[in-house]
Amino acid sequence: MNRKQRRTAAKVDKKQGKNGAATSAADNVVEKAIAAAQAGAFADAERALNEVLARFPDHVEALHQKGMLLARTHRVEDGIALLQRATVQKPAQALYWNNLAAACLTCNRSDDARSAARKAVELDPKYAMAWRNLAMASSDLGQHRDAAEALETAARLAPNDAEIWSRLGLAQLELRDAARAETAFAKAVALDPANAESRSNLGVLLTKRGRAGDALAHLEKAAEIEPDRFTTALHYGIALTLSGDPAKALRWLRRATSIKPNSDVAWGVLADAAISAGESAEALDAAKRAAQFEPADANHRARLRKLQPGATPRSTLIELDLGTLQSSDQDKASEPDPSTSLDQIFIR
Repeated sequence: MNRKQRRTAAKVDKKQGKNGAATSAADNVVEKAIAAAQAGAFADAERALNEVLARFPDHVEALHQKGMLLARTHRVEDGIALLQRATVQKPAQALYWNNLAAACLTCNRSDDARSAARKAVELDPKYAMAWRNLAMASSDLGQHRDAAEALETAARLAPNDAEIWSRLGLAQLELRDAARAETAFAKAVALDPANAESRSNLGVLLTKRGRAGDALAHLEKAAEIEPDRFTTALHYGIALTLSGDPAKALRWLRRATSIKPNSDVAWGVLADAAISAGESAEALDAAKRAAQFEPADANHRARLRKLQPGATPRSTLIELDLGTLQSSDQDKASEPDPSTSLDQIFIR
């Protein structure tokens, strides 16, 4: 190597050393941004990530972390664009594909979520949360059998994850497999006894399977944890009526109608429970409200006719009808924040 070549090589080594130091410093800033985000200091985290990306626009982990940060702070479409750039730069990174899927799920981009989650499980077949996200996307698209199969895989990989078992129960309900749904919900409750939704789902299912007595303990606990969950209040009232406690049933059914005052189902069930409790005036008022909110429903019209003065004696009035109820019905107020479906947002 002559003098000129040695001089050129020295310049290259010096430049690479500076670049390496700069890259290492950028990595440290990203680490600090992750810590800030985990502590809830989202603005500080975003400023730090912006500094890195201003100097290194293709810093893949900065792109990934900022993408997830934007998704977490309700700028999901902007976050998705950055996550897509991260997957382009590191297409073999299953985590990036999974988190892209999770972000897409929060804004109803179900096809994109399914594609990204499929890529994640292809890259890492043991990635339980990616299987869960694939199931969520499949369920959104009405592909309930695919969703159930993906959740069964996720449950095998993460048998102690209560959320996966709860989602599997819902998927089995969509397939009308009540026995498997009950098993899945029971597993979710055993793993997370304080989860009101799992408790409520199990109680609803047991009630609909004719086991109101078994349902009561779960519905009572769910009501203690989240007393303003519409589905819990409604079905707790139903189970109490079927178990012969009409006074307490009326209290919870009244609560259900106060949570969701436009629900014809809740008013109809309240009317039937009031009939069982001998509260004729309340039964007539509730029947009128049920028919008002859903005038085309034949059951509401029949109930109202029989409750009118001079109509059929009370002993022959229609009984509580569970057939019109759906175990997965939820009022909007009890739905979780979409951002909670993101999987481990700030993991590396």
